[in-house]
Amino acid sequence: MGHRRLGAGLFAGTVAVGLAATGVWAQRHDDDDDDKRMFEFAAPIMASPAADMMGATPGGAQDIAYARDRIAAGEVPHPETFTPEGLFSEHDLPLETGRACKQVVCLTAAATPAELIAQPEVRHLAQIGFASNLDARTWKRPPMNLVAVIDKSGSMSGQPLDTVRASLHQLVRQLGPEDQIAVVLYGDRTHLHLPPTLVKDRAALDRAIDAIESAGSTNMEDGLKLGFQIAERSAAAFEGVTRVMLFTDERPNVGATDAGSFMGMARAHSAKGIGMTTIGVGAHFGAELATAISSVRGGNLFFFPDHEAMVTKFTDDLDTMLIALAYDLDLEIAPAPGHRLVGLYGVPGDLVKRRPDGGLSMRVETIFLSKQKGAIFLAFAPHGGGALPPAPGPLGTVRVAYTGVDRAAHTDALAITSWTDGPLPLGLARGRLLVDEVTTLRAAAEAHLSGNDQEKAWQLVRALRQKFAQTDVPGLDGERAVIDHLHTTLSRLSGHQGEGASVAVGRDPIDGLPR
Repeated sequence: MGHRRLGAGLFAGTVAVGLAATGVWAQRHDDDDDDKRMFEFAAPIMASPAADMMGATPGGAQDIAYARDRIAAGEVPHPETFTPEGLFSEHDLPLETGRACKQVVCLTAAATPAELIAQPEVRHLAQIGFASNLDARTWKRPPMNLVAVIDKSGSMSGQPLDTVRASLHQLVRQLGPEDQIAVVLYGDRTHLHLPPTLVKDRAALDRAIDAIESAGSTNMEDGLKLGFQIAERSAAAFEGVTRVMLFTDERPNVGATDAGSFMGMARAHSAKGIGMTTIGVGAHFGAELATAISSVRGGNLFFFPDHEAMVTKFTDDLDTMLIALAYDLDLEIAPAPGHRLVGLYGVPGDLVKRRPDGGLSMRVETIFLSKQKGAIFLAFAPHGGGALPPAPGPLGTVRVAYTGVDRAAHTDALAITSWTDGPLPLGLARGRLLVDEVTTLRAAAEAHLSGNDQEKAWQLVRALRQKFAQTDVPGLDGERAVIDHLHTTLSRLSGHQGEGASVAVGRDPIDGLPR
């Protein structure tokens, strides 16, 4: 029997890639018709240790690889490139509070005293974690129908196109015989280079990938138009999930939203169950683009500066980086009396609003499955300048409502309390430093680029470097290397050589709150 798309009704208004996230795929044969198959979702097996349960992370930017690449090249990147959600997505932020999770996405929360270099008013930092009831030992993804849309224009010649070819070869190695892949090329012309093909003869697929050559100018819209057409046609005959993957070194025009634009096509096809992952190679893919892409259900973005980064990401996360868990997640946070919210980090997009009670409400379009535990963070300061300490008790409350991939509505709520049960959970200890890092780097980049104040930029990074040098929290060696590189650059620019080196519209560049 040919492959067919599962449950068209279930896809309405959602992205197909999320269906697998509600459990492992189970096959059942109908007694009256052996040729008729139904796929249903087996209930996830609850694991005893929380560490065996999979995590979740907001959509948007899934790394800050571009910022790291530019810092390594001796530059000071734009503040927009330091996206909190991108940085957090690169790290495991487990927050095991003992709270059982009985639905596909649950909340966890805990707070700790904090001092942030760029925000001295902060007294407490709270982690809001997203947990899942999916068992990493038993979960497996459904068959994948991928349509790769490749920019082969002249600017892609050399390393960018080499990285794309290597990415496709890696996909072919990791996909199975139930998966299929198609390749659309655009440049001097737009055409179907490889029709939807099951991943059985890998040698033939590798030959087709090797035949991709650079030529011509760029017409991304034409390439995406054909790619989505192929995806829609092939999805009708595929029993699994379908996704378009765009590989390009060009910044898409996210300002245009008409039906034929990048954003228009992405939104229209997300409603038909076809999501899109954008993979940037050799270009500036910062927060502005990630914010726009995250405003589309199922949209996410990765930047691969080189072959090694690509192989690492695909090897570790291919099965989850394309799988959504929930959509239209509405999050409400209310501070307790005596506290005020002064920072929000890790929520992509600008759909953040202040509430009359001093709290915040926001929408996250997509929550993606993750092998690691994702999170957002909140900064609290004393209300009224801190003349009197707040009364003992919770710092606030958090509530969430979202639509699962089964189209059912789910809710969850809990109080945000300070951690008092011994050593800090790894996610909270690590996250406190990552928030300090991303806010300080943004402030330093702002001082360098907007204020032309190289001394201030250097002082900020110097203080951050000292703080990271003194911590014993594991898993931060990569951050120390980035901070050291930037410290070296700013030492040179500020005259301290040898001394031991526009943000998304509507959000403050440092604290992440709506203006």
